[in-house]
Amino acid sequence: MKVKSIGTMAAAALAAVVAAGLVATPAAADPSPITDYRTLAGTGSDTTQDVMNGLGNVITSGGNKVVASWDARGTANVKSKASNCEYPRPNGSSNGRRSLRASEGEDIGQGGPGFWANVNVVGCIDFARSSSYGGGTTPSPTGAYTYIPFGVDAVTLARNVTGDLPATVSFAQAQRVYRCLDEAIGGVPVEPVMLQAGSGTWEFWSQRVGITEQEITLGDYPCLAGDTDGNPSTPVVPLIPRVQEHDGTVLNGFPSRVVPFSAAQYIAQSNAAKIASLTAVTVADRRGEAALSGMRPTGGAAQQPIVGGVLNINFPLRRDVYNVVPTADLTLPAIDSTFTGPDAAVCTATVRDGDVDRNVTQLFGFGIRSTFASPLEANCGYTNLRFGS
Repeated sequence: MKVKSIGTMAAAALAAVVAAGLVATPAAADPSPITDYRTLAGTGSDTTQDVMNGLGNVITSGGNKVVASWDARGTANVKSKASNCEYPRPNGSSNGRRSLRASEGEDIGQGGPGFWANVNVVGCIDFARSSSYGGGTTPSPTGAYTYIPFGVDAVTLARNVTGDLPATVSFAQAQRVYRCLDEAIGGVPVEPVMLQAGSGTWEFWSQRVGITEQEITLGDYPCLAGDTDGNPSTPVVPLIPRVQEHDGTVLNGFPSRVVPFSAAQYIAQSNAAKIASLTAVTVADRRGEAALSGMRPTGGAAQQPIVGGVLNINFPLRRDVYNVVPTADLTLPAIDSTFTGPDAAVCTATVRDGDVDRNVTQLFGFGIRSTFASPLEANCGYTNLRFGS
């Protein structure tokens, strides 16, 4: 099994080496036990929390697990290091990145320099899970934080399988619905649902359909949020409460609702039993009555986000997913061996499935891109996509 060579004894002691086989543990979500303080602690994206839990269970150095990935969802505080480092759970890509910035000593407006949610977290977080690039659609090779891709995802609308909305829509139709220009698709009424603040999936989706949080707050999209009290000086209120990403149960009993959904998450939730047996990670099946829609790009043929149970990496609304690290830390042995280059542990980690070695990232529904197309569609382990936050 291929692993990255660090070259010195000190580096080797920290290097993330993919275990030849998985030792079954009762891990479900956060590190198990939660007092298992590992070399690299991360928070953030709901989209990638499950796959990072799986990778956390199989990437080892000297028999010790290297990655501690803390779930986006949950009520208990995170305690990511043995001393101090107990703080409220960052939920979503944006919050994961902000907590990482606080860990680096920045003032993100939550209690002073180095504070996240009014708790001093300096030195507590080593990486952030992110399903979106902080720089939007304009890539940059410079910045204090490096976005290292390790998988490919696809985002589409989830609809209620019991309803009459079309199984395939055009991107223009989806865009018009979320811009409140249409109240129906194919003559069938439709109600758009927004994801929670801080969601990388919502950040990606809103960028693609061309809406902003400021516009929503101002009430520019009345099908998403409106003035419920008649007072123009008070904030508008979502017509349908914003929901946690990748939770299809919000569609249960609502045949006209649609919501953005990760295809990789849908696959992982579909394969929860297999994932549990191979990685000891519990993936919550939250699909409910959701079914994913196919999509026709402008001027192109319709494509499905999942083909034969595998993510379609050519789906029109595809995105890389990232682990974000301080650019200054790229040369640290544990960061380097775990995240950087095509031989990084997160790119190559496998588990044994009968007579077959299964790539862990693909097991959790993501695709892996082995060739470089652009900074925003890069090969696994690419280290030249950066941003200041």
